[in-house]
Amino acid sequence: MIQLIADSGSTNTDWAVVNGSVTTHIKTSGINPVHQDDTAITSTLTQELLPQLQGVKPTHIHFYGAGCVGGTTNARLFSLLQQLFNETQISINSDLLAAARSLCGNDKGIVGILGTGANSCLYDGCNIVANIPPLGYILGDEGSGASLGKAFLRALLRNELGCDMKEEFFKAYNTDYSKLIARIYREPAANRFLASLSPFIATHLHNETLQNIVTDTIATYIDNHILRYNSTDTPLHLTGSVAFYYKEIITQVAQCRGITLGKVTRTPIEGLITYHSKQS
Repeated sequence: MIQLIADSGSTNTDWAVVNGSVTTHIKTSGINPVHQDDTAITSTLTQELLPQLQGVKPTHIHFYGAGCVGGTTNARLFSLLQQLFNETQISINSDLLAAARSLCGNDKGIVGILGTGANSCLYDGCNIVANIPPLGYILGDEGSGASLGKAFLRALLRNELGCDMKEEFFKAYNTDYSKLIARIYREPAANRFLASLSPFIATHLHNETLQNIVTDTIATYIDNHILRYNSTDTPLHLTGSVAFYYKEIITQVAQCRGITLGKVTRTPIEGLITYHSKQS
């Protein structure tokens, strides 16, 4: 059995080829069937994934992804994968189930994703039993990299963070006010761009105003999502770049609300490898 496991967000996809005791890691661009058409997805699969597989033919594909919410969306992605791997057993599930299986295995827990986007659920050790709709980066996704980027740019462009930081940011990103507005409103993948500002934010948390912005963004996520499961006795496990790099702030906010923070990982892929190795 050769298993190909994928955890795909809007920005990147982490793949793992598991062949017995040997695991090979591959990274490609993100695949999101909600935001991408068939041509874009097929291009990523054929131009990025297949060359790195180097002729390896998986017997099973476990694909977990942002936007894989079932119905015609999953069926469309299944069809695209089947065209390239026509003798392979393929399963497609949400990135939220990936996080739950990775972080909790077969145990109960509250699970959250804080990466480019955001999501959460209550997991009973087998199934997702409750989910507060994340609503995407325009209406929701509180706590995500995109929401952090939006809050940061609002403060920066309204001169709330000081002229020095604005000048440093413009220089670092080779941009200005008009270019930023054009990038966000006239070019595709605005959510990815907003999330890409997170490293700059993380290295400037010595700025008290910016630190408060990040704290408020995380608090909004916990208040509007995690606390609504009414299960503060259940540990909260998180995965994603924002969860990983802002763990200290998240821990403080969670403690203030009586929430126990459990596992925090950069990506779910290692936990998924463990999970599927036990299932095979």
